[in-house]
Amino acid sequence: MKKVVSVSEAEMEVMEKLWDQEGGIKQSQLLALFEADGKVWKRQTLNTFLSRLENKGLVKRENRLVEPLYGREEYGSIQMKATIDRMYGGKLSKFVAAFVKDNAIEDSEAEELIRILEKH
Repeated sequence: MKKVVSVSEAEMEVMEKLWDQEGGIKQSQLLALFEADGKVWKRQTLNTFLSRLENKGLVKRENRLVEPLYGREEYGSIQMKATIDRMYGGKLSKFVAAFVKDNAIEDSEAEELIRILEKH
């Protein structure tokens, strides 16, 4: 993938369910997970979302199993980097400055960020 892809809210719900599984999951099992959460989708609805995600290079369907091609963290990292590149000229410092300007940051969080930056 390595490029940012637009994902709808429903497609992200599917990705979240897939990330919560270890390895692949059958489409019928995935549908059952949504039903257990009170979301009643028809099989074709789920199939449509999976087809879109497959076309976007985010999932693969093979031997009746569906699995994500990228982990949650890797996907988030790709999306975040693309956003920082697009909105802040690739400057993480500009992103952080904009974020903390409008959002309170606790001292413990600031200390953790400093530790991370010093480590890298």
